[in-house]
Amino acid sequence: MKAIGHRALGGALSVAAGLLLQAPAMADLPAETLGVEKAISATTRVYVPDIAINNIQDGRLHVVDGDTGDYEGVIGSGFAGQVKLSNDTKEIYIATAYYSRGQRGVKTSIIEVWDAESLTFKYEIPISNKRAMALNYKWLLSVSSDSRWMFVQNSTPASSITVVDLQAKRALTEIDTPGCWGIYPVKSQPNRFGMLCGDGKVEMVTIASNGTASSRTVSEPLFDPDGDALFIQGEPVGDTYHFVSFTGNVVSINMSGAKATAAGKWSMVTDDQRAHGWRPGGYQPLALDPATGNMFVTMHEGGSEGSHKWPAKEIWGFNVNTGTRNATLPGHDSTALGLSRNGKKLYVINALKASLVLINLGAEAKEAGVVQIGTFPSQVEAN
Repeated sequence: MKAIGHRALGGALSVAAGLLLQAPAMADLPAETLGVEKAISATTRVYVPDIAINNIQDGRLHVVDGDTGDYEGVIGSGFAGQVKLSNDTKEIYIATAYYSRGQRGVKTSIIEVWDAESLTFKYEIPISNKRAMALNYKWLLSVSSDSRWMFVQNSTPASSITVVDLQAKRALTEIDTPGCWGIYPVKSQPNRFGMLCGDGKVEMVTIASNGTASSRTVSEPLFDPDGDALFIQGEPVGDTYHFVSFTGNVVSINMSGAKATAAGKWSMVTDDQRAHGWRPGGYQPLALDPATGNMFVTMHEGGSEGSHKWPAKEIWGFNVNTGTRNATLPGHDSTALGLSRNGKKLYVINALKASLVLINLGAEAKEAGVVQIGTFPSQVEAN
C-alpha cells in the first residue's frame, strides 16, 4: 500500500473543508415529543407469551391488536412465566419467578396481576417455589369459573397444585397430585378441576372453602398413554374437554360429575392419511369455537413416534359436534393456534419465523397480516 504524503493529505482536507463551507446550512430538526398512551385502544387483543429461550430469565408477554395486527405493548414475564387472562379479560395473571442475581441467587415465586387496559402492574401474590418452570402451556395455570380460585401447577418433579384464593390475594394450600398433570377447571363446578394422569385415567379434585381437597376421584382408563397419548391442551365446550391425540384422534372427556367419564372418540384422519403419517403437532395444536363447534388443528405429514412437536404442513378444520372435516388451510409452519372469541379470526404462531399470522375465516379463509414477535412464542390467546 503506497503511503500518502503529508502535503497531499493536507491538500485533500483543505478541499473537503471548502466544500463543507459552501454547502447550504441545514435547518434544525423539530424537537420530538414523546408520549404514553393511557390504555390500549384495540378491542380485540391477542396475547403471545414468549419464553425468550436465548435469555430465559427475561421472558415477555406480547400484546397485539387482533384486528389490525398492530403491536400494542409488552410486559416482562420473568423466568418461564405462565400467563392467564382473568375471566372478564380485565386482568392478566403471570405465574413467574425471579432470582436475586439474574440467573442465580435467592428465588422468589409470585403471581403478578397486571391491568389489561393500561398494561400496568397492580399487585403480586407470593406462591411456592415448587411452581413448574416449564414452556408456556395453557393449562399449567388455571382460574375457576367464578374467579375465586387460581390453580398453579407445581413440579419438583413430583406433581402438586398450589391453590390461590384470588379474593383474599394469598396462596392457601398445596394438593399432592402424583402422576397427574394439567389443570382443567369445571365450568359448572367452580371448586372442581380435572387432571390427566400417566396411566390414562383422569383425576377429579374438589376443594373446600379453605382450599384443601375435600374429595377426589379417579376415572376408568379414558385414553391410551402408551399407544396414543394426548396433547396436554384440551378445549372445553361446557364441562366437556376435547383433546387431540398424537396419532390423530379426538378424545372427549366429560368432567361435570365427581368422576370423569368418556364423551366420545373419533379419528381426524382417514386410513390412507394415517398410512401417510398425517398427525397433529406443536405446543398448542388446536383452537375450538364453543359456540359453533368449529375446531382447527395443526397437522403434519410423515409423522411418527417423536414427531408430536413438528410444525404444521397444513391446518385442518373440523366440526367437533359431527366429527367431519370442513376446511384445509396452509400450515404456516405453525405450532400454536388460537381463535378470536367471535370465531371469525384464526391466530397462528409460525414457529420457524417467530411470527403471528392473522387469518380471516369465512367462506374463503384469507391471510390478514403477519407480525414478527419475540424469539420463541409457543402459546396464543385472544380476549
